Amino acid sequence: MRRKARVRVLFVASFCFLWISSLFAVQQQEVTRREISRTSEKEITVSLDASFGTVSLVKGDHNKVVVAEYSHEQDDRRELEMFYDIADGRGDLEINLTDRRNHKDRRNTSISWEEMKDDRDNGNERRLTARLTDAVPLSLKIGLGAGKGKFDFSGLKLKNLKVSAGASSADLQCNEPNPISCDNVTIESGVSRLSANGLSNLNFRRLKFSGGVGSYTLDFTGKLQQKAYADVEVGLGSIVVYVPKNMPTKVITDESWFSSVDVDDCLEKTRKGTYETDGFERSERTLTIKIGSGLGSIKIRCR
Repeated sequence: MRRKARVRVLFVASFCFLWISSLFAVQQQEVTRREISRTSEKEITVSLDASFGTVSLVKGDHNKVVVAEYSHEQDDRRELEMFYDIADGRGDLEINLTDRRNHKDRRNTSISWEEMKDDRDNGNERRLTARLTDAVPLSLKIGLGAGKGKFDFSGLKLKNLKVSAGASSADLQCNEPNPISCDNVTIESGVSRLSANGLSNLNFRRLKFSGGVGSYTLDFTGKLQQKAYADVEVGLGSIVVYVPKNMPTKVITDESWFSSVDVDDCLEKTRKGTYETDGFERSERTLTIKIGSGLGSIKIRCR
């Protein structure tokens, strides 16, 4: 009985120690915040570069160019740097969450680690959330290193988009049709996992996807507003491409000995390596996808 009681006491003591330790870790978290109000800009170029942490991007306040929040530990001396300039009606915004110091000559609205404290429970992970305006067209360039990316472009006016993900995982989505034409969409993914949903809602003219060694999902659901072309290349990874059954789509694959291609029955094979949905030739708004793979696998699915 004494032994059981001793074990029980040790268990309770260990539990209390872990609980106190986790509470102490939470108390070490701070949130820094900065916002930029919209003035005379007619369009904005946004460059977001993050080499670590979890990065989120969503639609924000109509009258704010950006509202950024960075959650981090108190003893983290790295800074979230922001630079913003306006010239000839064009805004130029840079958001940097890296260890590099390459912008000392520019006007810096950096957020130091001491600037603001917040009592909310944000966990122990570095987190950056950027909320962008939906008032003017945006050209976005996002660079993500070894971290996680959650990018929701719903409601934004996207003129151009480029996402580069290195050794990281990224989730992209667009749940609403882009009100303007997006000239070019470029998505690059290295040794990582990437999922993109609602791609047709981006209203792109041309989309380029490059994948290295990883697992990728490209979902072209959404509203097709114009004739669109997508060029998809995968190295050693596997990719699943989804297209809506009612979307006029042509898929062109390079069927070789080094890659496997699996295509749903909803696309009819018209010639070697080419598949089409019913009514593709009679439609004006069409989606053409060209897919190439090194040693990977390709799956085309309809939903």
